Amino acid sequence: MTNIPPKLKKKETKFTVEVIPKKIPYVQYEHAIENIKRANDLVKSIATGTVFNASSEPEELHSVDDMDDNLDLQLLNESQERAVQEALKNPFTVIQGPPGTGKTVVGVHITYHFHMKNNALEAECPNQPPSLVQDASLNKNIPPKKRGILYCGPSNKSVDIVAEQLLKLRRVLKPLRIYCDQMEMREYPYPGSELKLCRRSLRDEKPKEVLRDISLMYLVRLPGNPYAKEIIAFEDGTVEFDTGRYKEVLKKAQKHELLKHDVILCTCSTALKPILMQTMDFRQILIDECAMATEPEAFIPLVSHKPEQIVLLGDHKQIRPIVTCARVKELGMEKSLFERYMDQALMLDTQYRMHESICEFPSNEFYGGKLKTGTKQRTCLLLDKNNRQTAILFGHVEGEEISLAVSTAAGNEHSVANELEAKQAVRVANLLISQSRVKPEDIAILTPYNAQMSKIKEMLAQKKDQAIQDVSVCTIMKSQGSEWRYVIVSTVRSCTRSEIEKESYTSKGWLGKKLGFTTDPNQVNVTITRAQDGLCILGNRHLLNCSELWRRLLSHYREKDCILDSAEDIKVVKVRRS
Repeated sequence: MTNIPPKLKKKETKFTVEVIPKKIPYVQYEHAIENIKRANDLVKSIATGTVFNASSEPEELHSVDDMDDNLDLQLLNESQERAVQEALKNPFTVIQGPPGTGKTVVGVHITYHFHMKNNALEAECPNQPPSLVQDASLNKNIPPKKRGILYCGPSNKSVDIVAEQLLKLRRVLKPLRIYCDQMEMREYPYPGSELKLCRRSLRDEKPKEVLRDISLMYLVRLPGNPYAKEIIAFEDGTVEFDTGRYKEVLKKAQKHELLKHDVILCTCSTALKPILMQTMDFRQILIDECAMATEPEAFIPLVSHKPEQIVLLGDHKQIRPIVTCARVKELGMEKSLFERYMDQALMLDTQYRMHESICEFPSNEFYGGKLKTGTKQRTCLLLDKNNRQTAILFGHVEGEEISLAVSTAAGNEHSVANELEAKQAVRVANLLISQSRVKPEDIAILTPYNAQMSKIKEMLAQKKDQAIQDVSVCTIMKSQGSEWRYVIVSTVRSCTRSEIEKESYTSKGWLGKKLGFTTDPNQVNVTITRAQDGLCILGNRHLLNCSELWRRLLSHYREKDCILDSAEDIKVVKVRRS
């Protein structure tokens, strides 16, 4: 401690000391930055901005088209193929994947070719395995590490999306999903483990069932693992629990599984696990949704290993890193490693998610009009003001916003709800289900606020029709990476027209107070790019019109005759039962 007030040194002074432990993520960030100086030259050059890609011809590798026809993978378009080729030939590649452009598909193709490259290199030198590492401190040789590929992301959701796609390649390569220690303790508790669980981990989603067969924490407890019986005996109380022995056996079981797999999937933070550093030699590292990670977070896997090739995939026009400290924001923490290298990025230019009408505005607003549509148009079930079928619609709602306290993963927070808007959102969802015969699971209601999400879920639960309860309801932050046929957006914020009219100049402070992060361009982009066939936005158009971005969006909708003076007038196409 520095700058201790002199008064504290006096014997008669009484004071209280409060010890505030540093959160684990921050400790990991510090570790990453501290260890850049011990990283390999490629990682150092990325950190210092001196990295460059050689302009030489690509080395002779598997052709991008040279894939097993039996693999269930999409064919690549021109921009996707170029991105894969660049990733294969360069030590450092940045790939921008706007919504629906198949960024995950590109990542899976790159992983396949990296795996084939690693296999080819091993086949060329079958009698020259990596030399034993000499550990002078222990005076013994350490067995060679297993060559592999590390595929990570800032969140479990971002990693799980990739992991599901890699299941298609299990005939060719062996993927392994690794979760954090907190999640493993929650799934497989042992005596005293409940004391080590943080509050947030108890609220996190459970591991995906579809990934169970490739999850490390599941595999180490299967009969095929030689240490499974002893692990289970400790956990179910069959034998007296010994912390040291339990950790030792678990480590051996994990190493046994790691040595059998080729592609390791985990969050950026989990890449720091000692067992990974001791067992694996990651020649290639891919970071998905890298634009959502702070720069120190992205460096965790890079400094923890010695990669020869690094691929960053993401889109800085969607959700950026979440930084709550104003001072840290000022210092630039909101700018991700991905965004720092945007001038080198290859953009995937064809989207296969949205109807062309939905794509038009985000393409022009966020991607310079370069985002093309490659989907086959399906029938639109929303109706505009002239009763013509449309994929985009805005319904005006002049509701009253209320402030509520809600429970979130980070604890209790003050949030905003709008009951009238919530009712309209539920009504539109009900119309799509009852009149247009849209499946409830194909509909989502998105909102920026947790309180509004809770209010809408409450209203859905009160409906007699059980089917409507299968409609997805989530915040915009949680929706990145997801898509639905129909998306209803509740913008929530509202105030009287008199409050708006008396503001001769809408300052940044006033907009922040009245609209909050509803005006954040990254969140707006995510909001309006989740829908495939229909996007219905609900909100107070007079208030939203105070924001330049929303003014442009509303102007675009007005040109298409897609603004209704009242959300009550929203209608849908009636589809007969087949």
